[in-house]
Amino acid sequence: MSRTGHMGSGPATECASRKCDRSQSNAIGHIHMKTLAETLERDSNNFDLIRLGAALAVMFGHSFGVHGGNVDMEWMLQFTHRESFGSLAVYGFFLISGLLVSASYVNHASPLRFVSLRVMRIWPGAIACALFIGLVVGPLFTRLPLTGYFADPMVFRWLVHNASLVGGVGGWLPGVFEHNHLAMLVNPTFWTLPIELECYGIVLIVGLLGFIGSRWRTLLAVGVVGVLFTYFAKHPPTHITLGQFFIIPIAYSFYPVPFFLLGMLLYPFRRYIPLHWLPAVLLFAAYIMLRDTVAGTIILYPGFAYGLLWMASLPNLRRFKPRHDYSYGIYLYGFVVQQAITVLLPSLSNYCSVAIAIPITVVLAAVSWHVVECPCLALVRRNASSFAGVSPIAAADARA
Repeated sequence: MSRTGHMGSGPATECASRKCDRSQSNAIGHIHMKTLAETLERDSNNFDLIRLGAALAVMFGHSFGVHGGNVDMEWMLQFTHRESFGSLAVYGFFLISGLLVSASYVNHASPLRFVSLRVMRIWPGAIACALFIGLVVGPLFTRLPLTGYFADPMVFRWLVHNASLVGGVGGWLPGVFEHNHLAMLVNPTFWTLPIELECYGIVLIVGLLGFIGSRWRTLLAVGVVGVLFTYFAKHPPTHITLGQFFIIPIAYSFYPVPFFLLGMLLYPFRRYIPLHWLPAVLLFAAYIMLRDTVAGTIILYPGFAYGLLWMASLPNLRRFKPRHDYSYGIYLYGFVVQQAITVLLPSLSNYCSVAIAIPITVVLAAVSWHVVECPCLALVRRNASSFAGVSPIAAADARA
C-alpha cells in the first residue's frame, strides 16, 4: 500500500478522484461546503490559532482554582455542567493531534523520520520546562534554604520523571507553593504528555501495519483500539503502567484518548467530510435545548468536535493566524506562572491574575519555541537525507 493514498491509485487517478470528491461534497444545494481535506491543506486552516486559543483557555480555566475561587463558577462548567474550558481545550488538542499526526505519518515515507519529529516535538520543550521549574522556580519559591532544597532527593527524582516523561509526571517539589490554594502543585499539565506519546505509538503501529491512509483499514484499526480502550477503561490493567491513559482525570467528565482516535479516523475520510456553519449551528442549538438531558450529553462531544473543525476551516480567521507556534510552551509554563503570581500577589482576583500571567507565559513560550523547540525540529528537517525514502511533502506537519 502506498503511504500517500489508497492502494493501487496512481497520481492521475487520485487527482481525478479528488476533484470528483470535492465536486460532489461541495455542491450540495448550491451551498459551498469546504471539506476537511481542503482544510488540512497547508495554509488553509486555523489549527495553529485554535491551539493557541486552547492553551490560553487552559490557563483561564485553571485561574478559578489557582486563586482559591469557587471552581464551580468557571464559565464553561456552568454552561455545560460537565466540562470546563481546560478539559475542552485538552480534547481539542487531542482531536487536532490525531488528524495532523496521521497526516504526518502518511506524508513522511520514513517511520524513523516520523518518530524523530514526534520525539523532537514533545521532549525538548518538556525537558527545558522541567529544568526551568526545578532549577529556577523551585529555588526561588521554596520555603527551604537552598542547601536543603537541593539536598532533598525529591528534587532529583522530580527532574528525572518530568524531563523523561517516564513514571509519575507532575508531583511536588520540596517547600514550593506549600501555602497556595492548590498547594504543592507545580506542573499538573504535564499529565497529558505521556498520553500524547502513547497515542503517537498507536499511529506508528497502525502505520507500520499499512493501515494509515486506507479508509476501511483505519476504521478497523481504530475500532479495535477503541474496543480495547473501552474494556481497559472499565478494567484498568494492573500488570502494566500507562499513566492516566485509561483514567478519567480529576475535573474531567470524559477521556482525551477517544478524541485522538476520532482524529485518526477522520483523516482517511477527510474528502467526504463537509465543514459548514449550518450543521455546527444545528448541533449547538440541539445541545442548548437538550443540555440537561442524556441526549444533551451525547450531543456535546461530537458537536464540540465538529464545531472546532468548522472553525478551523473559516477563511476569515486566517488573518489572525500566529506566525509562530507558542501554544505548547503556553500549555507547559502557564500553570507554574499562575502559581508564582498567587504567591506574589495573593489578593488579586483570578481575572487580574490570569491577565498578568498570560503575557509572562507568552514570553517564556516564545523563548521555548525560538531557543529549544524550533531548532530541534529544524535539526530533524536538515538531516532529512539520513532517512530512507523521505517524501518531499509534509512541510508543516512537524508542528502538529
